[in-house]
Order: sequence, then C-alpha cells, then structure tokens
Amino acid sequence: MDLHCGDLIRWVIDYNIYAAFDDGLVGYNPTYGHGIIVEISNADATTAAVFCFDCPDGSWKIINLVVDEVEVLSRGDGE
Repeated sequence: MDLHCGDLIRWVIDYNIYAAFDDGLVGYNPTYGHGIIVEISNADATTAAVFCFDCPDGSWKIINLVVDEVEVLSRGDGE
C-alpha cells in the first residue's frame, strides 16, 4: 500500500460482533479509528505514526500498514 505523510486514513480498531466458525472467529460491524499519517518509519516502511481523532485510548497510534486494515479516505500533500 502506498501511503504518505498527510494522508487521512481509517483502520479497524475492533469489531462489535464476532461469529465463531469451525475455522476460527470472524468479526462483523467494525469500529474505526480515523487519523492523519504524521510520519512513516525509515527503518520499516510498513509502520506509521498516526494522529488519531477519535480513538478512545489516546490520540497517538503506531499503525502497522500490513497487519491493520487501513483505508485511505483522502490523500495529503506527502513529502
């Protein structure tokens, strides 16, 4: 995924409903966090520091762009 500083993103924080199947759990009705990418790691381009607008447990998050379900809502100017 090609993300840049200044991008407005959302990512799944949790799911409101889980269903159990023989092969594991599946989450439904996601709860999202929304924020702006402030910095992308120089050591690992899949890790970003994000300022979160609506996170219940603080405003700064470290997001793994591979593991977390990230969606770009709006592109920033980038660097």
